[in-house]
Amino acid sequence: MLTTVLSAIFVLGLLVFIHELGHFLAARRMGIRVERFSLGFGPRMIGKTIGDTEYRISWIPLGGYVQMAGEQPDADGGEHGGEPWEFQSKSVGARAFVIAAGPGMNFVLAFIIFWLFYATMGVKLVDTTTVGRVGSASPYAAAGLQVGDEILEIDQAPVDTWEDVRERLASGTAASLDLKVRRDGQERALEVRYGGGAAERLAGLDHFSASAVSSVTSDSPAEKAGLRPGDVITSVNGAPVTQWYELVDLIRVRPGMETTVSWTRNGQYHQAIVIPVTAQDLDRETGDVIDIGQIGITQQDHIKRSPAGLVSSAELAGTQTVNVTYTILGFVKKLVLGEVSTDSVGGPIAIARMAGDSARQGASSLFSFMAFLSINLAILNLLPIPALDGGQLLILGVEKVLRRPLSLRYRLIWQQTGVALVLVLMVFVVFNDITRIFR
Repeated sequence: MLTTVLSAIFVLGLLVFIHELGHFLAARRMGIRVERFSLGFGPRMIGKTIGDTEYRISWIPLGGYVQMAGEQPDADGGEHGGEPWEFQSKSVGARAFVIAAGPGMNFVLAFIIFWLFYATMGVKLVDTTTVGRVGSASPYAAAGLQVGDEILEIDQAPVDTWEDVRERLASGTAASLDLKVRRDGQERALEVRYGGGAAERLAGLDHFSASAVSSVTSDSPAEKAGLRPGDVITSVNGAPVTQWYELVDLIRVRPGMETTVSWTRNGQYHQAIVIPVTAQDLDRETGDVIDIGQIGITQQDHIKRSPAGLVSSAELAGTQTVNVTYTILGFVKKLVLGEVSTDSVGGPIAIARMAGDSARQGASSLFSFMAFLSINLAILNLLPIPALDGGQLLILGVEKVLRRPLSLRYRLIWQQTGVALVLVLMVFVVFNDITRIFR
């Protein structure tokens, strides 16, 4: 519980700070006076005024805000005097820059996290070309490729890692390609024929991933059961496993349920009852948030790191940021079209639980989650909802088209509607979080 709370405070606190820092720096750059920089809402917990700005932490830890001079319509219905340091006195472009800077900083944070990962840890490569899965309806099954085959060449080009295999398959344009594989010590030639596009070339094929344990999380169900690094899991509830994905599939469907796990260690057979803890994940088909089982082990796989320079790391980080953005936008589209359930929308409780789960898996997992959540926050704030950054940008777009500011009355209606919608949304996601706990 303590890990979950501290991880949530760290992740959400940093994301909110970076978001509001974007608004703050942009406002100062545009010559706008910032009256308050607050982490949290409501009454002040602690704070200090420096120059024209009050910096403070407030009691309600559900976000933050930057209050700029002349930003909001007057409570008494009057217009601002249009002082040069006020928000409303600036051009539409300047105001749009200040508003967009918050989500922009969240994209920048995600990019920096990905960049540092690639620059310090290199690119992760799967150091095997042995086949672990062949889809029954794939062209590879039709060609006779089998689990356990070691791919040696693709169209006479040698391959050394699984990334080499994927790159060769994806870059091909011919209707067929030739594979050289090793099976039972003998080399064989196979011809794969394709009937579809590039996506078909990467579908239905995956590498071999042994069901061996690399590490065991402290105080986890696996540690309590006696599992140790190097153990090879052989069955789950009597179902034999030889690969990691089989193990994961059998464990994830049993959150909170007694599960018999068998393994070998130095040729000795072991067995124990394990109760997987309940974690949350996205359903691979529907996108819904679901409960899954985890026992606290990581995979011992054929992984190696290939060094990446600063320029290459930046390119990879940019690609990763775009890919994650595209994935999230796809989910938002499905949510709007009703293709996924609104039950999949999580709030602060769900985020806290996911942050805790990520922290228990290590710093790299926690920061990866932070990068993903940072992009989520950016996209959420850019939605054209009143009171969010996207809603304010929409108003500025209308003003640009009309070539005049909207009246004070319409701005007040837009603002009040936005506050009401955000409150309803907060109640909804918190209700989702609470009901998910008791499912």
